[in-house]
Amino acid sequence: MNKTNLDNIPQGLTEAQATELAAEGKTNYVKKTVGKSYASIIIDNVLTMFNLVGLVVFILLAIAGDWKNTMFCVVILANTFIGIIQEVRAKVIVQKLSILTSANAVVIRDGKEKKIGVGKIVLGDVIKLKVGDQIPADSEVLFGYIETNEALLTGESHSVKKEVGDTLLSGSFVVSGNCYASVVHIGAQNYVEQLAIKAKKYKKPKSELMRSINGIIKIIAIVVFPLGLASFLTGFYANAKPWTEALARACGSMIGMIPSGMVLLTSVTLAVSVIKMVRKKALVQDLYCIEMLARVDVLCLDKTGTITDGTMTVEEIEIFDDSVDVGQTVAGILAATGDSNDTAKALSDKFGDENALKAEKSLPFSSERKMSGAAFSNGIFLLGASEFILPKDAKIKKINEKYSEKGMRTLLLAKADGSLENPKNVKAVAVIALSDTLRSDAKDIINWFRENQVGIRVISGDNAQTVSVIAEKAGIINSDKFISLDELSDEEVVKAVENYTVFGRVTPEQKALIIKTLKEQGNTVAMTGDGVNDILAMKQADCAVAIAAGSDAAKSAAHLVLLDSKFSSMPNVVKEGRQVVNNIQNSTSLFLMKTIMTMFTTVLMLALGKVYPLEPQNLYVIEFFVIGIPAFFLALRHNESLIKGKFLRNIFASTLPKGIAMAVNVALIYIFANVIGIGGDERAITMTVMLAITYSGLVGLITLCMPFTKLSFAVSAGSLIISTAAFWFLNKYLDYHLYLLTNKILIFLVITVAISVLIIAVGRIIEEKNKKEKLNAKIS
Repeated sequence: MNKTNLDNIPQGLTEAQATELAAEGKTNYVKKTVGKSYASIIIDNVLTMFNLVGLVVFILLAIAGDWKNTMFCVVILANTFIGIIQEVRAKVIVQKLSILTSANAVVIRDGKEKKIGVGKIVLGDVIKLKVGDQIPADSEVLFGYIETNEALLTGESHSVKKEVGDTLLSGSFVVSGNCYASVVHIGAQNYVEQLAIKAKKYKKPKSELMRSINGIIKIIAIVVFPLGLASFLTGFYANAKPWTEALARACGSMIGMIPSGMVLLTSVTLAVSVIKMVRKKALVQDLYCIEMLARVDVLCLDKTGTITDGTMTVEEIEIFDDSVDVGQTVAGILAATGDSNDTAKALSDKFGDENALKAEKSLPFSSERKMSGAAFSNGIFLLGASEFILPKDAKIKKINEKYSEKGMRTLLLAKADGSLENPKNVKAVAVIALSDTLRSDAKDIINWFRENQVGIRVISGDNAQTVSVIAEKAGIINSDKFISLDELSDEEVVKAVENYTVFGRVTPEQKALIIKTLKEQGNTVAMTGDGVNDILAMKQADCAVAIAAGSDAAKSAAHLVLLDSKFSSMPNVVKEGRQVVNNIQNSTSLFLMKTIMTMFTTVLMLALGKVYPLEPQNLYVIEFFVIGIPAFFLALRHNESLIKGKFLRNIFASTLPKGIAMAVNVALIYIFANVIGIGGDERAITMTVMLAITYSGLVGLITLCMPFTKLSFAVSAGSLIISTAAFWFLNKYLDYHLYLLTNKILIFLVITVAISVLIIAVGRIIEEKNKKEKLNAKIS
């Protein structure tokens, strides 16, 4: 095993050589698109199923010369234009911030260290690698010793030793040690890039929202054209209408079935949320992680950097062997291994490095073995967790428990014979007790998550009891339920997940297993991490959150990066996620109530052999002033409620009563047409149906706005007033025939509004009952 402290810096390339190689195109640059490309944004917003239907309808109406019924195109064009603008705006902001969080590498040029972007590395460059670095290009170790984790490339989770002459694969990350390496492949020639090319199968985002909306689109796509064609044939043949009128009625049915603003609302709301997240100091690297954040009900976090601020202090030292200079030995181990984690910094602050012993060999720290070590002229010394160095020593165990009860962590310095790889006759030299500094805002943050029904699990490599005491100080519920996972089998770890809150002495593989188990229990799990030991767990989590000050490897694995590196940003980030998904859910149900009404009404008319009563122009008021504009205002509504249940089920639980109420009112108009004096008068029937569905839709909007806030009340009242005014204004230019309105019709419309209130109220009562039954079933 090679000595890993890098005293002698190699010469590396000269700046002139690097410049020449860069001019030849021999750089590590690989073009990567942040999110969707500009072309994809335009294509995705223009070439939609709803736009296709709109285009077909527009062409048909244009052929018929029926320009009054083509104003729906304004909605389609606005949807498309706004969607493109907002997504491009979000993309530009994310691209700028991605530069700030992008990976850098340390190269050696003219014998000096230089920090550059990984894309500026050239073939033959000498790079310096340390713990936490993601290897930027395929390289060969020149000097030093490291251990890498290649799990993201090969699936093998155990660390791989890399010595002089060994190949380092791009995309893997350093878990222990440090070294100098020479770059042998660049850009697209790198192993990780070749792997990406072979992986042709596109991995879809884990988004229930996206799957649900796509499912709705597919269903509508299947039925819209057949029902539209059937409506045309019924009007033209069965009712002997002129083909232009039959076409207008069929187009009214088709446009009515299209929730044209639904997809726009979703994409724009998510895009705007990305911008708002940036203002809250969070960079979204996966658009749909916003949804996963909203659904999170379990948050897994490490102690360091979240509950504590990452700083440590050496508080006490208990020495058992006076023949060993503890300070010089510890300093020697740190100098030899090059370890620079928070624990190493605290030890360095205490012992310095002026009188450090010179090591012959070293073993850098890794999260897997929980120790480091070095071979000196006076023997072999190990430094780390006593459970891994002297697991059966009762005296050391008792000392550890004493400090653990105070919330301190301990390190054991031990002397051994044999070798670093196989130490023998291990004897304790000293126990070093260190204290963590609790974050000043830790209690407030933990309390917010508790009040918002998010469970906390603390997963740490430290002593379980130590972590438990700190977790208790932070206000974490059930922090007294702690367990140490060292020497536990995978089956035992899985069983422990259900019964414990704090997990100590956890390996990276066990962290991932805990996350996987929590997900299998039906939870939506977020994982915060900053180091290489968190990578496997972050990859397993529904939403992985890294801090900007963390390792490059952790940031590359994260869905979300906290730009200010403060865990205190998390509540605001989760709030934003919940607001987005709740508002998309509510607004989507607003769009779909018209779709459901139109489908029911179309089927009813076909069953009765009657022509569909509405043309596209009859839907302008409900389309613009009851659904479209209010939906966008409601997308801004403050809503931090925990997301419960499935997206699709929640939508239809809200939408069906509204859509059915509107369809029932249409049916009642035909049933009581003679009673209210419009029997046989198609113009009066069309007018009455238009007014009935619009005001029934207003009832649906108002119930969706409850409980009222200033914004939702303004939306409800404004929609009612503007819709009524719009009818009388548009009546001058369109065929609304409001002059046919009589007292009987007005009274009947009031009754239909009351019926809508009743149906929607019954729907809400049934939904609340179902929720209670499910909750009781879950509790039992």
